[in-house]
Amino acid sequence: MEEVKLTNLGKLIERCWNQAEAETAKAVAEKYFSPNEDDVTFLFIGELGMAVDKASAAREVGKAFLTDLRRSIPSLDDAVAQRVSGRLVARVNHYKRWYEGRTSASDVGIVIRRPLVQRTSYSTRVELHQDHAIGLLAQAKLGHCAAETNSIYTWKSGLTRKQVRLFPERCDYYSLLLYRLAGDKELRPFLWQLCKSHTVEEVKHWLHSDTFPEEVSSSHVIQKLFAGTIGTKNKEVIQTIIDAPPSAARFIDLHIFWPDDAAPPPFLQLQQHKQNKQIVQQLNR
Repeated sequence: MEEVKLTNLGKLIERCWNQAEAETAKAVAEKYFSPNEDDVTFLFIGELGMAVDKASAAREVGKAFLTDLRRSIPSLDDAVAQRVSGRLVARVNHYKRWYEGRTSASDVGIVIRRPLVQRTSYSTRVELHQDHAIGLLAQAKLGHCAAETNSIYTWKSGLTRKQVRLFPERCDYYSLLLYRLAGDKELRPFLWQLCKSHTVEEVKHWLHSDTFPEEVSSSHVIQKLFAGTIGTKNKEVIQTIIDAPPSAARFIDLHIFWPDDAAPPPFLQLQQHKQNKQIVQQLNR
């Protein structure tokens, strides 16, 4: 089976994320004085939820999914594609639990749950899987500089003992989420440092020296996470570490799904036009 790339759907989620970052920076500039890491994370998650809700209400989620289906599976009957994509929605579920670092060694867990679409090499059969999950751990850090023109940031908080101890086990799907605050109110765009193939001593050095070797934008991270080329797809890791029930980490669950009464069948046969008509009849029952 070959995975159908959901490029346009991923770009929509990336756009929502960037909108939420911009609105968070605006809120800090207008209403909040010298926020800490948790304040920024809390504000951002609220803005992300609103951006995703707005896109979902405008049916942009289904439209992006439909564009991906049409581009990748030309033989898919248009009525089938419309029906499958028509009620796809998205939302952000946010949880905060009450002891940090005990299981995950992080303070933000991110999971994207989305449809997984696969097809045979000759596009005679398409399989639809719900809740395909990819997870990433992030340790949010807030850097301060004295003035807007200053390019050197001070990172006051390092890693806890538990984070140091757990880091080697988590580093493959672990990252630093870097918030930079110029003065008291200018929140710069978020940047990330992925930690795969790095050591905890390197992380300590980065924070001490304000030198991160491979900072990347949120657009880069969300694109890669949505595609599953960073983070982890291991269900046990996601359920017991990233989304562990007893965890203090803020958990962002970005869920793209069909409501129960609109879920499509698990597979579509594409060999004959007659079969596509039967699928339409099945979907419309």
